[in-house]
Amino acid sequence: MNLDLDEQQMLMAETADRFFKARSSMAGAREIGGGVSLPLWRETAEMGFVAMRMPEDAGGAGAGLLDAALVCEAAGRTVAPIPLADSMAGYRLLTKLGGDVARQMLDAIEEMPLALFPQDGATVLTCESGAVTATTPCGEAITVAEGNEIPVLFEQAREETAILRSAYLVGAMTQAIELASAYACEREQFDRPIGSFQGIAFPLAESITDAEGGRLLNWHAICSIAEGSKNAAALVAMAQWWTAKSARIAATRSLRTFGGYGLSLEYDIHLYFNAINRMALAGGDPDKALLAAGNRLWMDGKVALPDTGETGIETGLGAEAEAFRQEVRRFFEAEMTPELRAKAHHSTEGHDPEFHRKLAAAGLAYPDWPKKWGGREAGAMEVTALGRVFEEYRWTRVPIGTTNMGARMVMKFGSSELQEEVLPPIAEGRALGCLGFTEPGSGSDMFAARTRAVRDGDDWLISGQKMFTTGAHISDYILLIARTDPDKPKHRGITIFFFPMSLPGITIQPVHTLQDERTNITFFDEVRVPDRYRLGEVDGGLAVMAAAMEIEHGGEGYHINHRSLMEAVEQWSHAPGAGGKRPIDDPAIRAAAAKVATHMEIADLLCRRATWAGEAAKGSRSTGPMAKLFATEIYMHDAADMVALAAPASLRHETPALAEIEDRHRQSISQTIYGGTSEVHRGIIAQYALNLPRAN
Repeated sequence: MNLDLDEQQMLMAETADRFFKARSSMAGAREIGGGVSLPLWRETAEMGFVAMRMPEDAGGAGAGLLDAALVCEAAGRTVAPIPLADSMAGYRLLTKLGGDVARQMLDAIEEMPLALFPQDGATVLTCESGAVTATTPCGEAITVAEGNEIPVLFEQAREETAILRSAYLVGAMTQAIELASAYACEREQFDRPIGSFQGIAFPLAESITDAEGGRLLNWHAICSIAEGSKNAAALVAMAQWWTAKSARIAATRSLRTFGGYGLSLEYDIHLYFNAINRMALAGGDPDKALLAAGNRLWMDGKVALPDTGETGIETGLGAEAEAFRQEVRRFFEAEMTPELRAKAHHSTEGHDPEFHRKLAAAGLAYPDWPKKWGGREAGAMEVTALGRVFEEYRWTRVPIGTTNMGARMVMKFGSSELQEEVLPPIAEGRALGCLGFTEPGSGSDMFAARTRAVRDGDDWLISGQKMFTTGAHISDYILLIARTDPDKPKHRGITIFFFPMSLPGITIQPVHTLQDERTNITFFDEVRVPDRYRLGEVDGGLAVMAAAMEIEHGGEGYHINHRSLMEAVEQWSHAPGAGGKRPIDDPAIRAAAAKVATHMEIADLLCRRATWAGEAAKGSRSTGPMAKLFATEIYMHDAADMVALAAPASLRHETPALAEIEDRHRQSISQTIYGGTSEVHRGIIAQYALNLPRAN
């Protein structure tokens, strides 16, 4: 993945942003209502934006589709009252149609806004019986071109329009959310800004995450067309549905943030509400795009796609990661015996010590570790690719994940003596680690830990208890947070340790859970821990935990189970029933499955972006939480929907696929809790992505 726009794209985006901010006024949008501003249209055409997708020999710039999407997003931010998305695709279509009428329309580009969907004040292009017809605002219909190839060309233009309209919606919803956030910082109620209330901040945090996901999905659709991916056509429909749905939700949330003032025509937010609804609903119910996505995925629903030109970005895993994925897959194929396949489980119950040692010997347990400590210095995207293969074979990564966090903290904060003691056995697959963060009374507020560590010469005496110490019963070490100074503020009086679970005074009791996982409660009764097992400074645990949370909040480890759910849904829905009919043959089930597929793509992209941003130092404090929040919440909702869709057979586990769907339903709930609850992540996103006050 590489989401860095090139210099030309950055210049294009900045130019469009300045232009529309200067020329597309809110006063003009009020005056026009749902029509077209001809003065703005002429200026936009003079700037070359309308013709940018036309070939150079036809007077255009031959720009790529992603460049055009950047311009449409800028137009959306000011709800520019012109049919820019439709016209970009429409005028490009005219250059392909040829003929006198098309040439005359091209000559009138500065006076003739085009639309491929109904639009007041624009000339609307339609295609029927192999002919393209232009219907002017006054109702005059003119045949533009006829021929066998016309429907294909028109279909390409419609798909291009869908992509550009999605970009416009992303821009509009993003700006609406930012307007609402700014107002929420200014407006006070009960003696504090309303943006500090969770009821205001959290919905806006969800919507800005949805907007980011929509942009990524749209870019991914463009890149997939460029690469000739088999699911490219489905991705276009997915982006069309998602941006229409999420933009309308964002518009309503943003308007309601203004309270009664949002209903007043004096405030700009109503312009976004109206413009978003006009754009999102121009083609009818957006849910029709879901069915289109399902048809394209599973019913051989072919569609002609536009040429994208150069994209300049990459939204996939990348060649190196794909090659690594194949290597991991070959290892699993060679080493996964029937006995191991039968043992596979999403929890620590699926851990097999011998297989784990083989993974470590092959460099596949901790491939991103430095070579000094037995790793192969694989990139973050390669580790993501590895995780996909683990999930294909349903092999657990839970012990690897918890162990890796502790080991990484030892690498960064441990003494050389501690590193030499613990890292080699971990790298060789002979040792595992667990996490001792949560306590019965503190939950996600891990800095409220009450487990005490009292200095006793060169040792520490640790007493207390930890809850949800998953894997403690098979672990050799624990990464533990303890309070070392009860008189300091809670964030300042803590210290982190990584010490053996074999020390006297440790008791582990199992806790069995709804999601068919064993976790533990672990008791520490004056456990004597030598000071060499301390990480970082005394009372300096905040720095260690901040580094640990960079790993925890990425979202990738939580998203991966969504793929298993989707695979199970596909297996169930494609299996013939008693009468020979498959569930997927039902359009309602096809649309429901397409919704899960869309959500999975967005979650995948947000997680992949967090991984890329972390490695490239391109992210913000909200990048990881956006991925974690969206991935886990949408997975939980999708799993619940799929259990209901297949009920009651899903509850009875009538097939292995249905059993897995029901299992994922129970397992998904925990993902919104582990690694910080969704409420914690909504607060982070509101604060750092929208500059809202810290939520109360």
